[in-house]
Amino acid sequence: MNTLWNSSRSTGRIFVGISSAIVVVASAAVSTTSMSSIALCAANEATSSFESNCGTNSKVFPDTVLSYDTYGGVTMDVKKLFDIGEGEWLDAQAFQDTLENSLLLWKGQGKRGIWLHIPTCCSHIVPICAKFGFEFQYAKNGLLVMTQWLPEDSLSRLPHGPTHQVGIGAVILHPVSHKMLVVQEKHGPAAARKLWKMPTGLTDPGEDIVDAAIREAKEETGLDVEFDRIICMRQAHGGIFDQSDMFFVCLLHLSQTYKKQLEEGSEIPLVPQEEEIAEIKWMTMDEFAAQDLWQSSPLYKEMNDAMIRVAKSVIRESEDSKGANCLDGELDGQCGFVAKHLPVGFRHGSQTIYLSRL
Repeated sequence: MNTLWNSSRSTGRIFVGISSAIVVVASAAVSTTSMSSIALCAANEATSSFESNCGTNSKVFPDTVLSYDTYGGVTMDVKKLFDIGEGEWLDAQAFQDTLENSLLLWKGQGKRGIWLHIPTCCSHIVPICAKFGFEFQYAKNGLLVMTQWLPEDSLSRLPHGPTHQVGIGAVILHPVSHKMLVVQEKHGPAAARKLWKMPTGLTDPGEDIVDAAIREAKEETGLDVEFDRIICMRQAHGGIFDQSDMFFVCLLHLSQTYKKQLEEGSEIPLVPQEEEIAEIKWMTMDEFAAQDLWQSSPLYKEMNDAMIRVAKSVIRESEDSKGANCLDGELDGQCGFVAKHLPVGFRHGSQTIYLSRL
């Protein structure tokens, strides 16, 4: 066992936090000498003096596995902890003792939110964390995040785990016929209804709406496209795991590579995704919107009206631009939101802003 974590406790000992210090109180009767020790602990900051002032059994987690945020929070990467000592696994009792001591230290330091990132290989410590008041915050393949709010005089200010999923719908217009590209899926509720729909899908973690729309169009239809604008956005609640859903309807235009094919009389090749798409074709937008399911839904009638309105605007601009068409991607338009990917400036990285053209 790595001696850093070898921190056995005396039977019957409990810990009490006083102000910004950590106090160790024996379960036996408190003598005058014990009272002096308690006063000494209370008089010192609960930082590096934690061990020397409050007993020898007070090992805490090292800073090498911790990170601190500007909200008074502490995050521990448990995988790093278990990697200490050339991969030697920390036993449950040693982890429990160290967690108990660290929580007392953090309380004394005035820390607020504690975050534990626990990989699957360390899942045996989950019951220990739950025993000490940690709650499930978020989970994904290979990782569980548990949190605890330390202040006892206020409600938790920790954010909820992920609350939304983000989806896209791709509106792609044929540059000559101005028909809309539609698909029928092999599986799911739309497939059961034989519904013709636009290509749709969910964003991947860390993926912008622009990139997701382009990717989904390519995956489901085989087409190379470029992002033009967001036509509208729909918000819904009560989805899987009670998550909310943000769905962005995006106008895409075909890549310039297809222009020569059309001029030579060839049609645009459509390649349905084998796993998901049963059929794919071009359909007039009026025919698309007239499907029974859409007609029975005020919500989707509004969405389809917005799509048709933007499509007519694009077509009108195309005709007013002396032969330019939506294949060129140069139309200015007065409908929807356009994307600009810009550097943040005051810190590293870039983000995407969507600007209204309405």
